[in-house]
Amino acid sequence: MNVHRPLRAVMFSYDLLRLVFLAVSFSFFSVVQAMAKESVFPYMAYLSSNALFPLMCFFFFFNPDENRNFFPLYMAGKSIAVVLFYMWAVFSLPFGTGLINRDNYTESIILLGGVFFISLGDILSIFGIWVLNKGYGGS
Repeated sequence: MNVHRPLRAVMFSYDLLRLVFLAVSFSFFSVVQAMAKESVFPYMAYLSSNALFPLMCFFFFFNPDENRNFFPLYMAGKSIAVVLFYMWAVFSLPFGTGLINRDNYTESIILLGGVFFISLGDILSIFGIWVLNKGYGGS
């Protein structure tokens, strides 16, 4: 069953890079929000829950037969992360002055682009775990 080893390696690498990106974003936003005197709690809470995905992929990478019962848990967690990421993006943009205006155009485009690419990667990782689940005798 070494056929899926490259897929497992790519998924582990993606989740590790995703966690590093979120950690760097958290540190950047915490500095920006410290100047604005706002709270950084939502970012910290979101980052801590996403630390489990690379750990799960690490175990999937080395021993998928033993850990195949956790494939559905990974898919459910990633699905929830995708939905919550879009909800966070929708509610973080100001609606009083319009979705995108001249003052926050760059920030909004970066936010929406980042949300799109991260959630696209999450959707592809959900599909990858589905393939692994089928390959290792899952339902």
